[in-house]
Amino acid sequence: MSIKDHALLVSLSVNKPQMTQKDHKATSDAELANNAHGAGQYRKDLYPKSLIQPINMVESQARAYINSTTYPWGRGEDMLPSVRFMQFAERMGKFELEFDQSVTAFLNNWSNVMMHAQASQGGLFDPSAYPDLQDLRNAFRFRINYRPITDMGDFRVAMQEDELDTLRQQVEEATKESMNAVLRAPLERLKEVVARLHEVTGKGEREILNKKTGVSEIRAPIFRDSVCENIAEEINLLHDFAEILPDNILALAKTVIDTTPHPQQLRDDPEKRKAVNIQTTALLASIDEMLEF
Repeated sequence: MSIKDHALLVSLSVNKPQMTQKDHKATSDAELANNAHGAGQYRKDLYPKSLIQPINMVESQARAYINSTTYPWGRGEDMLPSVRFMQFAERMGKFELEFDQSVTAFLNNWSNVMMHAQASQGGLFDPSAYPDLQDLRNAFRFRINYRPITDMGDFRVAMQEDELDTLRQQVEEATKESMNAVLRAPLERLKEVVARLHEVTGKGEREILNKKTGVSEIRAPIFRDSVCENIAEEINLLHDFAEILPDNILALAKTVIDTTPHPQQLRDDPEKRKAVNIQTTALLASIDEMLEF
């Protein structure tokens, strides 16, 4: 089946007003003080970072979520499994609402924003650098874009045969380049989480001083549940792309599943830690070999 039957492309567009501005006076003063000319410029933050931070945090969280549930496609777009569309759209809708709420809170606190800006900028503060509140509100925008993955069958244009051949070649090359990135993505992401499992299983036992008794105790290394949970999340995403991924990647995923124990086993069983460490060494070598092609 075609890839477009199992996935779609998504991209996030976030617009914000100008956050910094060149200060001509400060730039001129710095050049004069250092006998310089055209060597640089001084840019000031128009808005206090602590007050704009909630807006930036929502954007960062949204992009992190996109990265966790898609594979990169190219040109700012990511490939989302079709089976995850409803869940994805619902979560992105919540991010959009959180973004709008953060913007509203920022604007409702405008007098405080201006007070902090004036305090931090001192003599560099210029009230004319700030737009009208309505214009400022319109400058903020959070939008998620969806589009299908296209191939030559989606083009319905009147063109000469040689022009169609050129377009067909361009589409095929672009799709091949994007697919190569898609095929590398699960391997690179599996390598990252398997490498973390390999690292923690290679740790030795710890000698801890019991403050109550004053006696040293030998304890197992610390194992976070997230080490194994992150592997499970990557495997789940990979399985959602199963229809378009080659068999060797799916076989690798199964081996990773079989290798990954429950975190409590790693805490309780030193021999299990050693065995998993050996297995992950082999897994990482296999992933590296697959990435070379």
